[in-house]
This record gives sequence, structure tokens and C-alpha cells, in this order.
Amino acid sequence: MNHTLALIEILLDKTASDTERDDAAIDLGNVSDDKKVEVALLTVANDEGTDEMIRASCGESLAQIWITHNQVSREKIVLLTGIAMDEAMALIKNENLEYMLE
Repeated sequence: MNHTLALIEILLDKTASDTERDDAAIDLGNVSDDKKVEVALLTVANDEGTDEMIRASCGESLAQIWITHNQVSREKIVLLTGIAMDEAMALIKNENLEYMLE
């Protein structure tokens, strides 16, 4: 199994520790354009049954991926909810890219 798939598996595994899942979410933010990564991060980011720390890391990792690939858009941001949205927006604003959401 490749490294990216292993990280996705950990992120989606609700029996893994919160620390392991959070670390996986953070590490996935450094993975280049793999749609499976984006889907997994979005799934966990919007799962209200998941710890907020993990959801926040998913939002930040998604923003990092979107920024890296110049894909920051309103259509992507509205896919997020709660703390994941807050963290993604904070990173986008920190990079001075909020104009891309207009």
C-alpha cells in the first residue's frame, strides 16, 4: 500500500487514536493532486462526530492543497462546515488569497 493510501486509511479509521488521525490529516495536506485525498479530507472535515481538532486539521489541509494548486474558490470553500471552514479561511486569509473567493 502506498503512503498516501495508508494516511487516508488512518484518517478514515474511527478506531484510530485522535492523534493518529490528526497527524494523518496534517500529512495529507502535503500530498499533491490526488482526488482521493480531497474526498477523504472533506468527508472527515464535515463529520460532526469527529473531534474538532481533526476536523480543523482537515480544513487547513484542504486549504493548503487548494492554495498549492491555485484552486481556491467559493465552490470549494462552501463544501466545508464549522471549524474546518474557519481553519481553511484563516489559512487563505493568511496567504492573502481571499480575493479568489469573490
